[in-house]
Amino acid sequence: MKKRVIFSALLVAGFTFTSCEKCSECHYDGPNGEIEIGEYCGDELEDIEASGFTVNDVNYEVHCHEH
Repeated sequence: MKKRVIFSALLVAGFTFTSCEKCSECHYDGPNGEIEIGEYCGDELEDIEASGFTVNDVNYEVHCHEH
């Protein structure tokens, strides 16, 4: 019985960690300092990191931090 409980707990934990979508808080360094642009997840996170963030026709490199 004890083995079943442990196995079930490990199975649930495994699904929880593998099904989580990677999300990060992102910002860019503007002319007046760091500007927070919010949280991005999954494909949106990959896109914003690859393409940057454009403000007034200026494209800034985006930096994201996983949490």
